[in-house]
Amino acid sequence: MYKSIDDLPITFGPAELSTILGISRNKAYELANRTDFPKYRVGKKIIISKKHFIAWMDAQFGEAASVS
Repeated sequence: MYKSIDDLPITFGPAELSTILGISRNKAYELANRTDFPKYRVGKKIIISKKHFIAWMDAQFGEAASVS
């Protein structure tokens, strides 16, 4: 389990994403397959950058705040 942002690896996959967000593995794959989600594909493998994931999350919370 990750206790802070600093504990996250530099890159990770959907399995780790499910642990980070506390969602099912299926939901993590759904999220990773969204067109606006930051990922890099190598064949069928999905690689998520910690830096870009954090920036994406920040943007999502910014959008949620502006909608409310």
